[in-house]
Amino acid sequence: PKISRSGFFIDGRGTVATTSEAVQSCGRLTLDDETELDVVVDDAASGISLLKPRAALSPLDVAAFNTVPPRLQSEIAVAGFPYEGVLGSATVTYGTLADVRGLQGEENIARLALEARSGDAGGPILDRDGRVLGMLLPRANGARELPEDVAFAVEAKVIAELAQKAGVTVDTTASSTTIKPQDLREKAKGMTVLVSCWE
Repeated sequence: PKISRSGFFIDGRGTVATTSEAVQSCGRLTLDDETELDVVVDDAASGISLLKPRAALSPLDVAAFNTVPPRLQSEIAVAGFPYEGVLGSATVTYGTLADVRGLQGEENIARLALEARSGDAGGPILDRDGRVLGMLLPRANGARELPEDVAFAVEAKVIAELAQKAGVTVDTTASSTTIKPQDLREKAKGMTVLVSCWE
């Protein structure tokens, strides 16, 4: 593949949310190198793309979105494919929620204290209850180099709104039940997929 990024299932039919970066100028898109994908929505402004599998899928797990902003400094986890598919399954990296705004005060962007790699972009950010708080954005390339442990995520409500406009029903449950760390890892791995862009 030309580029591989992470993504995650947002409904039971296998609709995938990923970063807009993953779908630019692709001849074809695949899920875990096999299932062909079509772009439903590519919203460059928010950095989100929604993809639909051509074949019917039944995901192991599906994102439940937490649209209530969590407390600052709360523990978060990101699931993704940091090495763009070299490892057979998604890995989980832990960090904290540093701010509920971007560096310039941008709304709908969360700042994370988390060391992530480029392949993690598009992966789900989960709270300790296993609910999705948002999606990891790719690192910006430019003159300003940010510290390694600074990452950004687009918030869950933006993804949920975009999905609803596209006719995709997502779970925005507000119930909270703390789950065990190993259950969180299994849940994260079950919903996280590798999205590959081919020439």
